[in-house]
Amino acid sequence: MSSYAWLAENLSIPIVGPESFGGKHHMRAEWVKAGACDILRAGANGVGGITPTMKVAALAESFGMDCEVHGNGAASLAVVGAIRNCRWYERGLLHPFLDYDEPAAYLNSIVDPMDDQGFVHLSQRPGLGEDINFAYIEANTVSHD
Repeated sequence: MSSYAWLAENLSIPIVGPESFGGKHHMRAEWVKAGACDILRAGANGVGGITPTMKVAALAESFGMDCEVHGNGAASLAVVGAIRNCRWYERGLLHPFLDYDEPAAYLNSIVDPMDDQGFVHLSQRPGLGEDINFAYIEANTVSHD
């Protein structure tokens, strides 16, 4: 963390952090206290879900900081839609051999299609907005017990 604090002190560009770090959402306060970043980063998959990510966003907002949500998908998109202090949504090339616009087998469609202007819109479906392929789930269920 001290290296990030040095960077934040000596560079004129904002420092984002931490992307992943032990301590889940609790550790983000230490980063703010140490002056180790100008923008906090948290994601539902990395800090323990939607609620802890919302807590990080609230922490960032209370210090006048942005909170960038790490990762894509329904939970991340829901958080981005629920907070004011996030400027970007992370979507796209995750791996050269992964076609991001092709839904996983358990989904009928992706939750975050990008329009022709480069925008992603919140789903109007219930819950987190995922279009679940229940036929696939039923066909691949091992037991109902």
